[in-house]
Amino acid sequence: MPYIKTTGFALLGLLLAGCSHDALRRVDALARTPAPIATSQSSALAALAAAPLCCNSLGELPYTPIGPDFSASVQIDRHAPAFAFASGKSFFRAFALPLNSRSFEIRLYSQAGDTVLAPNVMLLDSQFRVTRLLGADDFDYVAAQGLKGDSLDARLRVDRLYLDNPGNESYLILYTSDAQMAGATVMQHPAKAYAKARGNQTPNIPDPVAQHAPEGIIKLVLIEDQAGGQLANSYVPPRSIGKEMGNSLPSVPAPVVLPETQAYYRQAIDAALASQDLERALRLADEAARVGDASVKAYLLERIQIK
Repeated sequence: MPYIKTTGFALLGLLLAGCSHDALRRVDALARTPAPIATSQSSALAALAAAPLCCNSLGELPYTPIGPDFSASVQIDRHAPAFAFASGKSFFRAFALPLNSRSFEIRLYSQAGDTVLAPNVMLLDSQFRVTRLLGADDFDYVAAQGLKGDSLDARLRVDRLYLDNPGNESYLILYTSDAQMAGATVMQHPAKAYAKARGNQTPNIPDPVAQHAPEGIIKLVLIEDQAGGQLANSYVPPRSIGKEMGNSLPSVPAPVVLPETQAYYRQAIDAALASQDLERALRLADEAARVGDASVKAYLLERIQIK
């Protein structure tokens, strides 16, 4: 069950939405304060090696539903479930994204100290098919500033032009990988940050290094587009399926696009062109391509030429 520290509003929203007995138990865990993360990388690795696998498939993972204004610190540690991902065994937390929300941005901040969980992110559609994988290339080290500590940060956008689209990204999984755990992150020494802020010469001292570990805390924030604001945030990560952590070899097969999904996008494109909304038709074609429909742009071009 997830150990997440969240606001009373998010907790109330989950309770009002109605949940199964298992979901209610997961909601109860949201109110708990995370226990301290283990400071020893070796003990965390040993705990991961000894942890039983929770499930046999992605569809069986315990997904916690979250709302469009969700903001919480997600603890991924030896109390979290473990799963054998294609990139290696890992503790994880899994979430069901808001169903009735349009496009939104997701921000992730993995807290760094003596150790840091170098995150991987997996997004799945409503049928638990992988749509996107994010890894090392998508997370940037950001030095401590103000009340925010050192962290590995990433932003991604979930596009939803139509709520009933079966290809909508519906689930998100936070985890790590064997390749990530083999690395480390060099952080900025606080004395150097202080010198830079005052315009002084930075001292010649070594920077601290955070070893990558299977345990950590990731702050997860959802920011929903404002009404009618499809272009409120145009950031889309430049990752494509099978490009995990800079590896050019596909780590998972490309998702199979169902015939009804292809028909859905083509009908929507036809409707947009009929109303002379070319911008909307182009956005639909881009979204369809991201969920695996490689032929949709050719279809759009053909329809434009016919017009």
